[in-house]
Amino acid sequence: MTGTLWSLALALAIFIAVHMVPVVPGLRAAMINAWGKRVYRALFSILSLAGLVWIVFAHKDAPQILLWEGPDWFRLIPLAAMPLVLILLATMPSDGIKKVTRHPLLWAIFLWATAHIPTNGDAASLMLFGAFALFALIDQPLADARTRREEPEDWAEKSATSSALPFLAALQGRAKPSLKEIGYIRIAAALVLYVVILFAHEHVIGLTALPL
Repeated sequence: MTGTLWSLALALAIFIAVHMVPVVPGLRAAMINAWGKRVYRALFSILSLAGLVWIVFAHKDAPQILLWEGPDWFRLIPLAAMPLVLILLATMPSDGIKKVTRHPLLWAIFLWATAHIPTNGDAASLMLFGAFALFALIDQPLADARTRREEPEDWAEKSATSSALPFLAALQGRAKPSLKEIGYIRIAAALVLYVVILFAHEHVIGLTALPL
């Protein structure tokens, strides 16, 4: 079910809808009560993976409708953004990154998506990256609302020393992020992975990420 922009739009809509389930008031709890936490998590994981695979094939098979053709320097944008993306992903488990932002995964998705929009001027890519960027922004207040509603004590602790907007809590004096707490090894691993991706991108995606 690929080959058109409509199939890509449907794949994106279903994938995002699945990831909206946890933040809809009462829906996640009702599913867990009905099926159990293990079944819920298994279904969520299966649907997420299936949706992601569908998105990949739908984008690959979508018609190439060029909307703009940017200058060569546009290719420097993802080169600059991806180290930050990978650092956010690699340091997600650490408490230190939560003092930078309490949504490192969503900000990683947002940076990855927005950085790839200028360099991919076709309609399918705009739909793909635009949808993920929009999702990453919308899900942040919804996730905060769920935590505040379902885990008020946890929310009180998190919100006191963190912010959704990166570095806002630090600027307000509520948090003191440090590279040591974030994790030097995690940061180094992210930068090593960045170099690997630079050279593997062409073989996996079909387009070189190097500024040649």
